[in-house]
Amino acid sequence: MLKMLLMKNNLLTLFLSFLLLIIPDISKAAAEKAAMDGSFITGDFCYSWTDARWQQEFTAMKNAGMHYIIIQAIADSYPGKITKTLYPSSLPNSEMAANGNAAYPDIVDACLRNAELAGIKVFIGIDMSENWWNVYGNDTTWLYSQMDLDNKICDEVWSLYKTKYPDAFYGWYWSYEVDNLNFKTQTQQSVLTNAMNRQLDHLIAKNEKLPFMWCPFMNSSLGTPSAYQAMWQNVFSGLHTTVGDIFCPQDCVGAGGLKLGEVVSWFSALRKAVETKSGLVMWSDVETFNINDETSATMDRIISQLKIEQPYVDNYVTWEYCYYDSPNNVDPGFQSTYIDYLNTGTLESSPPASPSNIIATLQADGSIILNWDAAKDNIGVCGYYVYRDGTLICKSQVPKISDSTSAAVSLTSYTDSGLKANTAYAYKVKAYDFANNVSTSDSSINITTGNMVIVSQGCSYTVSVSPNANYPDSNHKKLTDGTYASRASYADAAWVGFAGSTGGIINVIIDLGKSTPVQYFTADYLLDPQPAVYLPEEVKVFVSTDNSIFTEAGTLSPSTIIGTLSSVYKYYCTLSSPVNARYIKFSTTASGYWTFCDEFQVISDNITGTVKASTEGPYKFALYEAYPNPFNPSTNIKFSIAQSGNVSLKIYNIMGQLVKTIVDNVYTNKGSYEYNVKMEDFASGIYFYNLMQGRQQITKKMILLK
Repeated sequence: MLKMLLMKNNLLTLFLSFLLLIIPDISKAAAEKAAMDGSFITGDFCYSWTDARWQQEFTAMKNAGMHYIIIQAIADSYPGKITKTLYPSSLPNSEMAANGNAAYPDIVDACLRNAELAGIKVFIGIDMSENWWNVYGNDTTWLYSQMDLDNKICDEVWSLYKTKYPDAFYGWYWSYEVDNLNFKTQTQQSVLTNAMNRQLDHLIAKNEKLPFMWCPFMNSSLGTPSAYQAMWQNVFSGLHTTVGDIFCPQDCVGAGGLKLGEVVSWFSALRKAVETKSGLVMWSDVETFNINDETSATMDRIISQLKIEQPYVDNYVTWEYCYYDSPNNVDPGFQSTYIDYLNTGTLESSPPASPSNIIATLQADGSIILNWDAAKDNIGVCGYYVYRDGTLICKSQVPKISDSTSAAVSLTSYTDSGLKANTAYAYKVKAYDFANNVSTSDSSINITTGNMVIVSQGCSYTVSVSPNANYPDSNHKKLTDGTYASRASYADAAWVGFAGSTGGIINVIIDLGKSTPVQYFTADYLLDPQPAVYLPEEVKVFVSTDNSIFTEAGTLSPSTIIGTLSSVYKYYCTLSSPVNARYIKFSTTASGYWTFCDEFQVISDNITGTVKASTEGPYKFALYEAYPNPFNPSTNIKFSIAQSGNVSLKIYNIMGQLVKTIVDNVYTNKGSYEYNVKMEDFASGIYFYNLMQGRQQITKKMILLK
């Protein structure tokens, strides 16, 4: 008997090995389960897709070894409002969702129709009422009636599509997201169980029961793994699930609820809870994004998530591969890198070449513009990391295709603003690929800012909302004392913390002591998702001479954008010309419960001369395209020289007449140089800029459009 068993095992091993050789879809990584098997998709993302676009997406998913798609959600209801649906519903008080005034087509039919052709299985997200986030399970009258409405939606969708698309219509998705904060008591857990059973029992009774999936989430700052395990064990004990139903927790790595190192403790605890419920399986909802800048996570982090979760889950879906990783919506380097991992079982490790020819130009407003030549990579460059004095300040990453069609995105340029006066800064730029392999060498450059008068330093101010007592501001000078937080953590004493609600306004009015010309404004904010500290929804600056009538001066924009979850963001605003004011109001609109602020700066004057800078390296005599071009009223002109000597850079009009000399003198160092050229006094039209050194010269065209 033992010999026969060994022989059968050997034959099975040989058979599996043979399959791995002859069937490309069965890859090493997929065979080991560390592979994504599906994606969520939302109606507002796919509402305009043709059948060809659906097939294009499903082809990309199948190329990546995926079998499932979850459409979230097909209805949106709210008490007292019309229910919006992604399919033609005959339910009372309902209508098709719309984009502007144009109603969506039948998205449910389009998804199922094309999934049936492509061999993709679809989970139908039933309904999602925004009122869930207001009451969770605390209003049982609303919650239970909501389940009754959702049951009617299930009946209607079943009658419309199940017979029509029997293979594609595979399962149900319960769209309400349960967390580890609002269901801690046994009473709350009982309400949750009753609400889900209200739907499960209905589906079973109507013979509409299919695999039923739900995706709760967690935040490690709001509880412990053992408490969440106990909560779900209590819910499972009374839940009327059937064999094959799917408990699919979000891994919360992208949204910041869990750090990568915390996933094991939480997922192992949840797995233990699942094992108490016969027939229930556990999947993972893998987050493939970075919440702080809404970029796609590089594949090294995603693969880490898969492998860490592998011992605890039976399968994986994603939020959301179609949006963040599909070659139809982002750079194909993400999927190419992932498929290479599927085929080999390992993540590619060849770093990109280093970016070259970095140059820095100091602007009149005190900001520094960095430009560099693009790096090269075997699969492709995902983006660049920019460091100031050794600290990462920017992650410049390839945009989603849908974003790049509306606005040009330069990956090889970065503007650093809100800098200190008369200060030397050292910058480095490194390239990274889609597996986050970072270039081993890097370009570097040094540059010094000019004079700057910070008129708000040490000034007192008033606030419309008192800071939280745990993060105080006792003398109302902490935000203007010039002392910056040394780390991206709310625990740093330099931060001032405000607690409130989303959409709340925090006004800080600084008294400069006297009326003075002001032109530049900066403010620092903290992003730290785990304790729910979020960046502002909006920051505006207002000016006044009497502290009574305020005039809006501008909106502050973030200049520091990096890929880590906990980050310090500097917001800045530059006026086109100075305005006289004594009182400056920074108005911050909160986007979450916690808002943490650091320094607010009001700058009167910043005097800079023409600044040039270069890096060491091989150079050639070259003149580059002006940017922007066309321009109004200024543009940047960059050139490089391979040897010392007299250099001239001049501008001519279309008649060949010299209209402006940018430079005409001796350069003692080879390298790259850049100048900001202002032409506000010139008429619109075509101009030519000419670079000459010895017998060498280059001429290029630029257009001034006013």
